[in-house]
Amino acid sequence: MSLKQTGFTLLEVMVAVLVLGIGLLGMAHLQITSLKHNQSAQFRSSASVMAADMLDRMRANRPAAQNGNYALALDTDPPNNPNDMADIDIADWLNNLNAELPNGDGQIACDAFDADAAFVCDITISWTEIQDNDDLATTSFLYSGAI
Repeated sequence: MSLKQTGFTLLEVMVAVLVLGIGLLGMAHLQITSLKHNQSAQFRSSASVMAADMLDRMRANRPAAQNGNYALALDTDPPNNPNDMADIDIADWLNNLNAELPNGDGQIACDAFDADAAFVCDITISWTEIQDNDDLATTSFLYSGAI
């Protein structure tokens, strides 16, 4: 006598639910990782635009840049009462960095001016973000350009 079985057994259903659950957890982890990397890319993109903005400001005020008026170290407060264009540019730029990036800060370092050589400046922008190991740390972006 042979019995014909129809439907699923409870064990088969439990295995299917387990496999589905593992797959959904994997998809959730993938989504979280993707969001984290997209945010990091957005921060880097903002840093690039803001570094190029400062180089453009320095090109527009070339004599002040060549005199070293744009030199800036990390963790320097913006000028309280800017009285010349370089101070206004620095104050505006630092305020924009702080508004666009978490703990955003910037540094400007230029070579000594030599009329016979290219006048190159390095702009470093730093901010705090979640790293791949899920710890908060500082990320830096370096942008170099000729004035």
